Amino acid sequence: MHLPPPSEHTMVRTERVARRVFSRLNLALLLTGALAGCGGPMEPAPSALEPEGAQDVQAQALTYPSGSSQTVVSRRVVFRNGSGAYQAAAGFEHFRAAGAFDIALHNIRIAEVDAPATREALVLMSAGQKISSSGHSSGVTGQASNWDASCDSVSCPNVSLDGRSLAMKLRALGLFPSGKTYLSVVNDANFDHLFDSDTKQRIVNGFSNWLQAQVRPETRAIYLAGSSRGGCLMMRMAQALRANTALDGIDIYVSSFDGVCRNSQGELGTFDSKINNPVRPWGTFYGAWATNLTAQFPRRDRLHIFHVVGGQEVAPATGIRAFSGYAGSTPPSTGTNLDWGWYKQTWVKWQHKEIGNPYTDPSASDQAQAVAETVDAHLTWLDARLP
Repeated sequence: MHLPPPSEHTMVRTERVARRVFSRLNLALLLTGALAGCGGPMEPAPSALEPEGAQDVQAQALTYPSGSSQTVVSRRVVFRNGSGAYQAAAGFEHFRAAGAFDIALHNIRIAEVDAPATREALVLMSAGQKISSSGHSSGVTGQASNWDASCDSVSCPNVSLDGRSLAMKLRALGLFPSGKTYLSVVNDANFDHLFDSDTKQRIVNGFSNWLQAQVRPETRAIYLAGSSRGGCLMMRMAQALRANTALDGIDIYVSSFDGVCRNSQGELGTFDSKINNPVRPWGTFYGAWATNLTAQFPRRDRLHIFHVVGGQEVAPATGIRAFSGYAGSTPPSTGTNLDWGWYKQTWVKWQHKEIGNPYTDPSASDQAQAVAETVDAHLTWLDARLP
């Protein structure tokens, strides 16, 4: 009997299943080999002082290889023309149309890494807020701390994206169809924590309207990822996208790396109730501002969110820290890991900057574990949920 050749979708799915099986088998062989290869007794169980949540993440996260580094051009969504006047960049007109001030929009810089005509999936990743003149690195987008050294009034040529980043790992893995996935990284969203609520909403509208313009009839998935303020931006974009009934046939996936929303503004529904981090290092006060995420996302069909939270105060005595969901009618004093199907949350012991930059900021001895509990944990989660 002659069988027809497998479809492209079937081949992609088969490769993904094979990769999952191989990764798990490889992990099992490594573990059993380590135990069988030494003649002494098995190691004792981890100390009770080791964070339980961290053990859970380590046990579940697979290890993913780095991708290739990529050099891209990051464009300002609003630039200064030869006369010094502000002008909307081609393809980014939605930002200015949303009404935020040009001086704020001028600092938003986006690199379109892959922009194929056919777009079965859209991927958008954002770094956190720039807080110094030296730029800011990101383990999500892959940019280095000096990424903006080449910027002029129009664009930033020669921005290098690290192969160890979430963006480049995902691109190499092919979890979304190769050649049919639109990928952009936001090197600077200028989604300033201290902006007033109206300005923030206009920036969210600009991002959401622009991304929706990338949707094609064949689009079936949107993946948003961001750290710190970029995580809050991606969560707010997910709210806007899921509220649009025209996108009901599209799955929306969101990865938040210690996403930071301003509780004094009620941003993302956060309020002044701190949930303590159950795996915080001894002597620290890590915790996150509570938010009722079920109320924030009333439409949850085809919505998938994973939030890795540490809750370290971003700057001392500022109250700037990540958000946390909670179960029940009132927030607990100390949090727990959550998994509601559509929303998953895992607490980790890492500092805020270590969550956003896990392969550079932790000590050399901690980097592998930090990557496993952040970048690779998100890839494991995403891989398991894709059809």
